[in-house]
Amino acid sequence: MSVTEDRQEDRTVLAGTDRGGVTAVIGSLGTNLIKLMCCNVVFVIFNIPAMAVAFLLAAYILPKMSSSLMPETFVDTLIALGLHGQTNRSNDITGQEAALSIYSLLLIFCVMLLVSSLLVCVGPIQAGLAKVYGSIARTGSESSVKVFLAGVKGSLRQSIPAMLISIAVTFICLLAVSFYLGFGLTPLAALFTVILVVFSLMQNLVYRIMVTSDLGLFKIYKNALFMMLLRLFPSIGIALLNIIVLAVIPFALIMSSQIVSVGVCFFLYLFVLASVMHYLNTAYADSLIARYMREGEEDSDA
Repeated sequence: MSVTEDRQEDRTVLAGTDRGGVTAVIGSLGTNLIKLMCCNVVFVIFNIPAMAVAFLLAAYILPKMSSSLMPETFVDTLIALGLHGQTNRSNDITGQEAALSIYSLLLIFCVMLLVSSLLVCVGPIQAGLAKVYGSIARTGSESSVKVFLAGVKGSLRQSIPAMLISIAVTFICLLAVSFYLGFGLTPLAALFTVILVVFSLMQNLVYRIMVTSDLGLFKIYKNALFMMLLRLFPSIGIALLNIIVLAVIPFALIMSSQIVSVGVCFFLYLFVLASVMHYLNTAYADSLIARYMREGEEDSDA
């Protein structure tokens, strides 16, 4: 099957997505959990280069956002607040070492957040996974490996530039946030934070449009932005859901002093969080594509 025929099949399937599709996909999470966990592992493994880039971004930007996030200051602050190590026959950890461990966990959290939100990710891999999520949602019998490879191959021309654009936008926005925070201009810092959240949500739409249409990259981004604006409040709801699942809950776990909580957080990132959220985002993207892009095609044909 050619790439064009493959995308035509996706568009045909999307025609029924706006009839309760999102609700159906939410209900299918339990049934497809094993497949989604496999997708999550693939996402983590193939995004190791993206994690390295995200780590460099986080290590560079965090100290610029606040002097209290400089490693030395962070450690001194925690020690001043009463953080102490643990000393026994088999363990001798100073307060400084414990504080450095917490700082390392904070960096790891930022890395996983940047990657899971698709702000820093390997574009062709995410395009392939976006196609797999669509296949899982329609409970197709196709091989997930075959669908994944088709998605990677068919989107190389667009997914690589999209990946570079996303990294550049992320760096600029984070740099702007740190710059304005440094000058006490909190409203401007908040504005660029909102832009970054909106762009993250757009990324889910971008990769799904990419594997279901033959549009150029500029038109893909334009359609993603317009669809978000047309469905602003549902998009805000999806963004809040992403923030809660990918940021709030993991941060609470990873900053816990309980080893079990940290272990649960890493398990969720490795096996569950990214794929479940991307799967739900795919269902939302498909509902928008079916509603607006299909209508646009029909209007142009009329």
